[in-house]
Amino acid sequence: MKIPVSGNRRSNSLIGIQALSMQALLRLNVVVCLILLMPLAWGAGNSAARNDVDASGKERVASIKARLAQVQSRLSALPADGSGAPMEADGDEWSEYKRLLNLIANTYESHLDTLKKLDAMRVARQDFHEQSSAWFSFSEPGPYSVDFVDDLWNRLRAKEREIETVRIEQAMYADLLETRRLALRSSEQALRKAQEQLEAAEPADAGRLRWYRDLSALRNQLDQARVASLDSERELRDEMLSLRSGQNELLLRQVNTASLASPLSEQDRDAKLAVLTQLQLELDKETQRAIDIDRMLQKQWHQTSNRLREAEAFSSALLPEVAEQQKRNIERLQSELRTQMIEAEESASTLKVKRMLSRIVVAHRHYWEIRYRIENNGDLKTLEDALHEIDQGHGQLILWRQYFLSSLDKTRSLLDNQEKKLADWKPGYGDRELAERERLAYSRQESMLRRITGETDELDAMLRSLRQSIELRYESVTLSERLNELYTNVGGAVGKLWDFELFTVDDKIVAEGREIVSQRSVTVGKIVHMLLILGIGLWLIARIAERGGQLMAKYLPGRESAILLSLRLFTLFAVIGIVVYALVRVHIPLTVFTFFGGALAIGIGFGAQNIINNFISGLILLVERPIKLGDIVDVEGVKGRITHIGGRCCQVHRFDGIDMLIPNSSFLEKSVTNWTLSDQSIRCSIAVGIAYGSPVREALLLVGQAANEHGLVLDSPLPEVYLEEFGDNTLNLTLDFWVGNLKQINRRRVMSDIRHRIVKLFGERGIEIAFPQRDVHLDSSKPFRVELVGPENETPSDLKSAVDRTEA
Repeated sequence: MKIPVSGNRRSNSLIGIQALSMQALLRLNVVVCLILLMPLAWGAGNSAARNDVDASGKERVASIKARLAQVQSRLSALPADGSGAPMEADGDEWSEYKRLLNLIANTYESHLDTLKKLDAMRVARQDFHEQSSAWFSFSEPGPYSVDFVDDLWNRLRAKEREIETVRIEQAMYADLLETRRLALRSSEQALRKAQEQLEAAEPADAGRLRWYRDLSALRNQLDQARVASLDSERELRDEMLSLRSGQNELLLRQVNTASLASPLSEQDRDAKLAVLTQLQLELDKETQRAIDIDRMLQKQWHQTSNRLREAEAFSSALLPEVAEQQKRNIERLQSELRTQMIEAEESASTLKVKRMLSRIVVAHRHYWEIRYRIENNGDLKTLEDALHEIDQGHGQLILWRQYFLSSLDKTRSLLDNQEKKLADWKPGYGDRELAERERLAYSRQESMLRRITGETDELDAMLRSLRQSIELRYESVTLSERLNELYTNVGGAVGKLWDFELFTVDDKIVAEGREIVSQRSVTVGKIVHMLLILGIGLWLIARIAERGGQLMAKYLPGRESAILLSLRLFTLFAVIGIVVYALVRVHIPLTVFTFFGGALAIGIGFGAQNIINNFISGLILLVERPIKLGDIVDVEGVKGRITHIGGRCCQVHRFDGIDMLIPNSSFLEKSVTNWTLSDQSIRCSIAVGIAYGSPVREALLLVGQAANEHGLVLDSPLPEVYLEEFGDNTLNLTLDFWVGNLKQINRRRVMSDIRHRIVKLFGERGIEIAFPQRDVHLDSSKPFRVELVGPENETPSDLKSAVDRTEA
């Protein structure tokens, strides 16, 4: 029973697989058909677009040809002898009329030529687009020769210059088009104005205004023709730019394909370097000849200069008939000296160019070395290093190129002037032979500058190509390589920062009576290492001080200030020790404090003096012990208990629960009341007033009884009660008593309890605690006069109503 079932499943599976295979084959056939039909569809689309463009171009050409034919017919109708001017036109207007017709005809002809070029350019662009879309690789597989790859790069650079030229032309035609548009608006306004004047004119003026209207229409027609022609020129430049950009993209694809498939081999590199070596030898010989020529010309110039000075000095002593001949001799020497100076300047310039050519040869060698390195070991680090070197060298090359271009422009100007001078030579110009020598010097200098300019242009193109090649290779770098390079760069940057030298310190030692000075660098790494040692050391010091304080407080009770002083001194010396150890450990000499001496002095002078003052004051407080932990003090109105004596300030806990931070120097510079300096007892005073007529002695006894009954009042000294004074309203009694151990006793609570007891005892004996009162005495020997006074306009009835309301 199982076997048939298995066979059915297998047959069903095979049927399903066959069905899937048929579907896959069907889909594959559809895809292949679409791929085969795509070029046909693309060609059909391009053909349709091309037909639309051709139709549009033909309509424009036909329209312009028709207008050209009209203008030419008007020109052919003009008399050949220049007559036939209308009566309404003057001579200038008739000349302008004929000139406008010729300009319009020329503009139409130029426009037709532009349209022909535009149509051809569109066809070329579409054809090139088809070719570019069909290109995927070269007909022959790589690798390719280095000359083939370099030729592609040169073509790419040339294409970029063409694109730049077309962009400049495009911008120029855009500016011209905008200018012509403004002129067209102006001519349209003038034509409308002339038409309005003709419509409103009298019959006698109609002929003149009609002529002026026709002339304005001709001007407007010329502006329209120019605008249309310039717009076609702009379209032509757009098509040219599109074609050049497409060619540039294709060249970029080709050069990328060829470069990746053809890494520079070691043999090719050695061959290029061998050619450069031979070129360098030839340049060395040329440079030596230029040096010899320069020395010779300098010598000749000095000799001529000496002869001129001798002639000028000798001429003052000659007879008049000889002085004239000597004057001509001096003028000839001056001309000779000027020519020799020009030749010397040309020789110096040639020597500079020769040396610069040698540097360019060195740059070429470096170029081939970099190219070989990046094409055979194209990791990310190599690419970035090469890119950095190229950018640095290319920046210097641009500066030198600008300098030589400026020198070339100046030399060309001098050479042109000299050639014009020789072409129009006159006897008054001087010696023609010297002028010819100057021309030859300018010509040689111009030739050398053109040579160096060409070399710099070639090297500039090579560096640009190499940089673009690096960028293309950089784009193909994988993400893992980028992350690895990022990690390497970060590590390298951290390493450079770690070894960055901040400053140097002189390390002086004396050996055999002679002082030896060496330099020790202070780097970021040393500073971080030192700070790490200081951090760990200060943490250990704090922990040791904390643990030591706990042990000392356990075994030395009541010696808080001494314990605090010893811990403070231990911390001070330990910090100094750990600082010295950190400096020695990282090899920073202790003379670094000399380096910071001036800055430290300025810091102390401007702000650190207060900190040091308070720190030293804290040490003095711990040594002299004018205050101790737990003392109750009064510092200029701040009353409270000292809870902490720090390095800069003391913490005072006021009786209202607020903590005050008072600088240590305040306890030495200001008046301080220490209530618990010598002992822990303090006198308290309570004042109470009784009414006049009360039994004073009984009251005194009751007040003393209230104090004696309180358990916290000291028996020695005994409480004392005084009749203090006779007040305005009371007999003032004062109770003085003493309480002890103020660290645990709240004296205000004790005083409050005694006051409550006094009130109770006085109440039991009927003694009144008086309060302020006043007695008013009136003179009753005469009756009082009472009057009711109202406003002046108040009637007696109003006054009676007011009295009734008052009584109510």
